[in-house]
Amino acid sequence: MDKPIKPYQYLSGGIFLLTAAICNASDTQDSTTDMLSAAQNPLSPVYSLPLKYTHHGGAQQGDVSIGSIQPIIPVSLGSWNMINQLSLNFIGTPGVVNGIAELPEPYAGSGVAGLADTTLTSFFTPVSSNNFSWGIGPTFVFPTDTLFSSIEDRRSRELGSGKFSLGPAVTFVTQPKPWTAGLTIKQIWSALGSDSRQNVSQMILQPFINYNLSDGWYLVSDMDMIANWSRSNDQRWTVPIGGGVGKLFNIGKNAINTRIEGYHNPVRPDQSPEWSANFTVQVLFAR
Repeated sequence: MDKPIKPYQYLSGGIFLLTAAICNASDTQDSTTDMLSAAQNPLSPVYSLPLKYTHHGGAQQGDVSIGSIQPIIPVSLGSWNMINQLSLNFIGTPGVVNGIAELPEPYAGSGVAGLADTTLTSFFTPVSSNNFSWGIGPTFVFPTDTLFSSIEDRRSRELGSGKFSLGPAVTFVTQPKPWTAGLTIKQIWSALGSDSRQNVSQMILQPFINYNLSDGWYLVSDMDMIANWSRSNDQRWTVPIGGGVGKLFNIGKNAINTRIEGYHNPVRPDQSPEWSANFTVQVLFAR
């Protein structure tokens, strides 16, 4: 004959299940927090694959669409990390549109679409466990623009600067919970390329700030302030304002970070977009 189950056994079993559920929820929240921290820190030594679509609207010539594949590949160097950020950009442009980082010196034409210039930035950053990190290194722009057609002609110049460019880059990041804030500065100068194209001298200031909410949600503002030094003072700067919202989803030990943003350009040169909107999906791979 089976022995009757006593009330305290029900109670102890319930307490065990409740404790396990709480621990599991806590582990999930910790995982989400860690992945959010990595996704929002450009110097985090985590392999990831961001896919980004940006639409620039309101320019005199028309709208510009940019699709970017931006793998982040960290390399351990003992007490230092090298964070390699590659950006393959696919652009559709209607002609001369100013004030876009990927097209520092646009080429006059009737509009094309294809592969634009490719950017590689390598940050050297000390390994650190505190809430502040910094990195410095070189950035390169390769003139890879092509039309992806059987006939390559001068129209492909509309997709890039026609120059190999390089320069320094530096990033500062601080992450006091629930915030992440930082600044990236890049300056490039053209070194090699077609003599028929204008020389490139472009600086990008990228201040960014995130405020983390619950369940992987967060608010974000990530602005590209562009200065083309070869132009006159009143045609030099593009300064956006705006922001967006993001959400991180845990997928096993990995994660997918998504965000959507919109920006207005109150300061901009002639023939530049009035606004931009972008959507990003970033796959993060656990260390």
